Amino acid sequence: MKTRAKAAFSVLLVCLQLMFFLSLTGCWDSVELNRRAIVSGVAIDRGPNEEQKYVISFQIIVADEISGENSRGVSPVTLYTGRGRTMFEALANASRQTARFLSLGHVRVLVISEAFAREGIKGIMDVLERESDMRLTTLFFISKGQPAIDCMSTLTVFGKIPSNDLVEKLETTSKQFGYSYKMEVDDVIRGIQTIGGGPLINGVYVSGARSKADTKKNLETIEPQAIIRIKGLAVFKDDKLKGWLEGEAAAGAALIRNKIKHLPVIIKMKDGSYVSCNVYQSQVHIKAELTDPEHPVFSVRITQQAAIKESSNDLELTDPQVLKDISVKIAEVTHQQLETAIVSTQKLKSDVLGFGEVLERSHPRGWKKIRDRWSRIYATSRIEIATEAVIRHTDMRTDSFQVNKPE
Repeated sequence: MKTRAKAAFSVLLVCLQLMFFLSLTGCWDSVELNRRAIVSGVAIDRGPNEEQKYVISFQIIVADEISGENSRGVSPVTLYTGRGRTMFEALANASRQTARFLSLGHVRVLVISEAFAREGIKGIMDVLERESDMRLTTLFFISKGQPAIDCMSTLTVFGKIPSNDLVEKLETTSKQFGYSYKMEVDDVIRGIQTIGGGPLINGVYVSGARSKADTKKNLETIEPQAIIRIKGLAVFKDDKLKGWLEGEAAAGAALIRNKIKHLPVIIKMKDGSYVSCNVYQSQVHIKAELTDPEHPVFSVRITQQAAIKESSNDLELTDPQVLKDISVKIAEVTHQQLETAIVSTQKLKSDVLGFGEVLERSHPRGWKKIRDRWSRIYATSRIEIATEAVIRHTDMRTDSFQVNKPE
């Protein structure tokens, strides 16, 4: 009896396993690689009317031109544009123009026109977050004063794929000489959800002869006739673009957000000469006091370390007092940058710098009382700034060769 029961149990177990395998559907929605059109960048422009509200351009990689094996000498990328009342309809209309399935899993860059950004991007962000193929790590840009499609149709010297060139430019400027830093789709979504604030997004535009940007002539001259440039930070409130931060204001905003890796600072000395410094480390500490909920007080303290990169004068850099004077001037420049950024964002009534988040963490009960009107309160808040800088080294030499030069 035990043997028969054991055999029956084994048969039942095998049947259950077979039924389990029958329930599996496998890769029912798989698409072979040679049937995919790999999209590397997406540009979204505002159409002329509601019937064509979304004008979406897809930068598609021409694989044969990249590999070189079956190259025909044509452009390494191509653009397909779809229009529609919704993003999904625009995507469907663009798909009808190509013989392959548009694959969005490798999109590295997303550019939205300034006109669309001022109108609001909530609808766009919903699709980007909902679409399973899209990556939330895609880099986000706002096309400054130009159609977004211009950034997707500009051929570049360093790299065959324009969207990859834009990614590499952002990486270079963020690591060395600028206030630009990576802003991904996920960062933008979280920024939109910030109470009384919004995201800070890098601006991009095409300089030069835009009419020749998509032709090989842009690559055949020593000096490119059209160049993709990253400039400015777009200030949002909720999902709408409110203004731009440039120069000192943009640098100050990146400093407060602790996003600066390297920042050049130019100091003018008493004799009219200049000293160039590189700020390579910045630490920011923000505190909030809420004695009166309607009038919070913030204190911003920043400490920096810098190196001297250029001193084409007769300053004695071995003298501690000289280095101290330069450090004081760096702190003054930083103070001006922070103040400009704060004043600019207060005028726009958008807390993109994150002061509300500091207040919520340190005074959660008081924050609940004012969160609904934080935009108005932030615009009049008192923010105290304290800066400190130290020259750590002077690179490969101390004094310039002009010091103690014989007459």
